[in-house]
Amino acid sequence: MLWHSPTEADGPQAYPELFWEAGLIGHVLYLQAEAAGVRGTGIGCFFDDAVHETLGLSNSLFQSLYHFTIGSPKTDDRLQTLPPYQHLDRS
Repeated sequence: MLWHSPTEADGPQAYPELFWEAGLIGHVLYLQAEAAGVRGTGIGCFFDDAVHETLGLSNSLFQSLYHFTIGSPKTDDRLQTLPPYQHLDRS
């Protein structure tokens, strides 16, 4: 095989750097989404076995580490936005 996954080459200790890199890319996507007038959200916690099954991945050559969605926001009037620390007595 010409290509080896980072975890095959470096073992489990490769995961912290892979997650760091995925997060870095996610932050760039957040900024680019805002600059384009849309919103984004990253999802770093999910059931990766189910994702691999859905995508037909049978080994760790491609590892799902981070998901990101981009789109227009939909306001949910059931949610409140309050100023930070509004619950503290300011007197």
